[in-house]
Amino acid sequence: PILLGLCVGVVCCTLLLLLAAWGFRTVDVPLGAVTPVAVIAAALSALLGGFVAAKAAGCRGLLMGGGCGLTLFLLILLIGLIRGNVEVGYAVIKLAALTLSGAIGGVLGVNRKRR
Repeated sequence: PILLGLCVGVVCCTLLLLLAAWGFRTVDVPLGAVTPVAVIAAALSALLGGFVAAKAAGCRGLLMGGGCGLTLFLLILLIGLIRGNVEVGYAVIKLAALTLSGAIGGVLGVNRKRR
């Protein structure tokens, strides 16, 4: 379930970042807004990934969602380390944001009523 949630999170994050890049290209946005928008896009992706992971597992939503958010963070951190542009301050913020939003998504995924 975590791998499924991770795949959904990666696709969602890619789409949100492409949308943000298009928005930055068309509208004059200060350079300082790029990183917070990227963190928000990643957190929303972790939320959706955690939701999907917990929905697939059917139980342990907090653990499944938090695991999905943490895995997404580790993937983003690995890519940043390979590229050589990791900011430690934002890495800690991303860790907290992605893990917490993934856990919230997991709780929402497990507690959602079936139709």
